[in-house]
Amino acid sequence: MKKILSGLAALALVCALSAGAYADSSLTDVTPGSWFYNEVSEMVAAGIIDGYEDGTFRPDRTVTVSEAVTMAARITGAPTGELDGFWAGVQMDHAYRSGWISESDVPRGSFNTAVTRELACKIIAAAFGIGYPAGTTLPFADAGSIGESYTGSVLSLYANGLLNGFEDGTLRPQDTLTRAQAATLLYRADRLASGEPESENSVITAAGYSAQEVIDYFCEVALGSEYGDAEEVVIRWAQPVYYSISGPATDADLSLIGRLCDALNLIPGFPGIHEAQDEASANLKIRFVSSEDMYSLTGDFFNGYVTVWYSGEYSIYDGEIYYLSTIDQESRNPVIVEELIQSLGLLTDSYDYPESIFYQYHTDTDWPTTLDWALVQLLYSDALRPGMYESAVRTAAAALVR
Repeated sequence: MKKILSGLAALALVCALSAGAYADSSLTDVTPGSWFYNEVSEMVAAGIIDGYEDGTFRPDRTVTVSEAVTMAARITGAPTGELDGFWAGVQMDHAYRSGWISESDVPRGSFNTAVTRELACKIIAAAFGIGYPAGTTLPFADAGSIGESYTGSVLSLYANGLLNGFEDGTLRPQDTLTRAQAATLLYRADRLASGEPESENSVITAAGYSAQEVIDYFCEVALGSEYGDAEEVVIRWAQPVYYSISGPATDADLSLIGRLCDALNLIPGFPGIHEAQDEASANLKIRFVSSEDMYSLTGDFFNGYVTVWYSGEYSIYDGEIYYLSTIDQESRNPVIVEELIQSLGLLTDSYDYPESIFYQYHTDTDWPTTLDWALVQLLYSDALRPGMYESAVRTAAAALVR
């Protein structure tokens, strides 16, 4: 697929996602490349969360109040155990006594109620003692719907970089939380409470790959571009990305883009990607086009094409992605993922690692692998800065990648 990068000189004129050590997981649905792989694997290995007897984790299963409280209790060292015939009775009693929850949140005995996003914020903020600075405000379009007793907790998690909204700019505070989402929030809260924020001094690893392989691959994929006269330096978005979608996108296209953006919004240091209100306010325009339009726009019959523009500070400020709408869904899913990830500043294809989304030839890889996620994490880590050349990248990455 074609990638081109435009700079100031041309006048054509940044998700297992948190950076941390991977742990082996035998759970069949917790695999490298899953956006929750890091967090779930580490928490399973530490005994914080468990899988099911059939060897699955069921990441999309709704979390109950008792499960959320149990995870928080195990991480913080609060008492746990059976009480009055209920397996989580001890930790639930502790949660009521300690102010993690109240009877108005969940009446005693209703512990199997699904936990909402706003209640999860209250449990986590109280369990880890997380607060927020004066003057903090919430950017979410539906912030006014947050329950009065939860607003402070939501502010606390948001102010500390633990909580993101959805691509449409909403928080959906009354929506329920999945097991994967809960693991991610709790993992980040623990890192914050221990003085190890996700965005600082974190370790990046890719299961099955050495540190040298990750660094070499990053330098190949991130420095320069497949087409165009681009300097071989780090470029990335410094501002939030707001995308628009036009053309005959299918429901499957929209779902895949939404899931990928949700995963990207969990990358430490990434400024976020959300759907714009309209194309005029978008700085990343995604267009599904016919073969004729693709040729007219790019000069060739590509399945996908991305171009980005960056400033003199090497910060991307605008981009366009074109997807060929006439290929079948199975063929274009990998293209959707590849071009969207590449628009973040990873603009070069490679002849290495056929399992990677950056592989030069067409493959069936329709979700970033653990190696691909490591590149995105490294690109948006505090260790790297826009404008860095390869020698500086390698020095900085050597202290971060394991």
